[in-house]
This record gives sequence, structure tokens and C-alpha cells, in this order.
Amino acid sequence: MRYLLFFLAFSAWAADNSISIDQVGSYNTVVIAQDGTAHDATVTLGKNGGVDNTLIAIDQKDSGKKIANVEITSGINNGVNILQQGAGNHTAAIQNLNGSANNVNITQNGSGNHSMAITGGAGTTNNANTITAEQSGGSGADKTFQLNLNGTNGATVNVQQTNPTQSNTGSMNIQCSSSCGTYNYIRQ
Repeated sequence: MRYLLFFLAFSAWAADNSISIDQVGSYNTVVIAQDGTAHDATVTLGKNGGVDNTLIAIDQKDSGKKIANVEITSGINNGVNILQQGAGNHTAAIQNLNGSANNVNITQNGSGNHSMAITGGAGTTNNANTITAEQSGGSGADKTFQLNLNGTNGATVNVQQTNPTQSNTGSMNIQCSSSCGTYNYIRQ
């Protein structure tokens, strides 16, 4: 009797960490921790209706590119914390921001280039949102940000860029419906 033996060998190696989440419902916590080489995280809130009182935490470390995208199409009292650190370029975006009392905190540091964009949804009104961002890093790390909010009432915005050897750039466009709130941009 003869036996035919097959060996199937394969290997999987993933240099990139990638995750995409559509969050439905309120009162949730989403924590994404990505370590290693190259990271990509996308979280969408409110795609099928308002999402309230939800915390999104994205922590991306070590080497390679880091991309974090959060979309808030409808919601109140949500928190978004994005931390990107280490070598490699860092990109963070908050898109279609629509809602009230949402808190966004973005920190980017390390030796790579840092870019951040926060954009309000077209035709939306955003009330009392708080945005805090810090971009810092070593020699040769470019830092850029774009902040576009429309229909804003009482927002608090604080953006700080720190790099003594490289030029930093920023663009802030805020259109207020009534009371503007407090805005500042610190460049060191």
C-alpha cells in the first residue's frame, strides 16, 4: 500500500497593523493599541444614527507610519484620544465632526513628520467641542495641521507645535454661529 503524503506549509507575516471599526450605539469604549511596525486605525461613530458618551482611544507606537482616522458623523459628549509616538510619519484625522461637547485630544511626538486634520461636517453645527493637539519631535520632523470648523458655538481649541530646528505650519478656519469660544495656536 502506498501513501501519498502532502505537506502544506505556509507562513503569514504582517508588518502592518490595520483595523477598521464602525461603532453603533452609545456608552461604549473602544481602545486600540498598536505596537511594532506601521499602524492604521479607522473608527466611525454615528454612521447609522447618533452615538453619544463613547470613548475612542488610539495608541500607536514604535517605528513606521502611523495613521489614525476617526469620523464622528453625529454625537454628543464623545471623547477621542489619539497618541502617536516613535519613528515614522504620523497622520491623524477627525472627519465630519458633528455634535456637541465632544472632546478631541491628539498628541504626536517622535522623529517622523506629523500631520493632523480636523474637519467639521458640511452644513453641521458643533457646540462646545474641545480640541487639544500637540505636535513635537526631533530635528527634521515637520509638523502641519489643518483645522476647519463651521457652524461652531463656544468651542475651545488649543494647538501647540514644538520643534526648534524645523519650520511648523498650520491652518485654522473657524466659522462661528454665535459665540466663538477660545482658540489659540502656540508655535515654539
